[in-house]
Amino acid sequence: MALTVANPALRLAGAQRAALRGTAVQARPVLPARRAAARAPLAVSARATKQQTAYICVDCGYIYDGSEGPFEKLPSGYRCPVCSAPKRRFKPYAGGAGRNDAKSMNARYERMQSEGGGSGGKVDSGAFLAAGVAAVAALAGLYVYLNSQYQ
Repeated sequence: MALTVANPALRLAGAQRAALRGTAVQARPVLPARRAAARAPLAVSARATKQQTAYICVDCGYIYDGSEGPFEKLPSGYRCPVCSAPKRRFKPYAGGAGRNDAKSMNARYERMQSEGGGSGGKVDSGAFLAAGVAAVAALAGLYVYLNSQYQ
């Protein structure tokens, strides 16, 4: 099927038409095979020396062992399968990959708490007390101000 143009000024000569068509769609040049073969052993040796790190959930003691791929490549929405803690609650764990049964996880959790590895959802009582006093003072000030305005 040929395309015809009614306006003779828009018609191009055969060489001009081929030049336009040839520059728009061109294949990538083929690289020499020796170059790709020289780089392959370097990439393989670099991957072989990389050590995989285990990550531990600071909330429950679950160890992510890399079964779903490297931890860094997991989506940001990844959650702990045991306690649903977000990905940011996992810390690198140098103790090696252990079992993920309840007894082992509880022992790791207790060990992390004694070492100060995670907060475990506990609030500092001093900060909590200071926030409570500030809230009471603000409410008392608001009460005094409103009473002075409407009397």
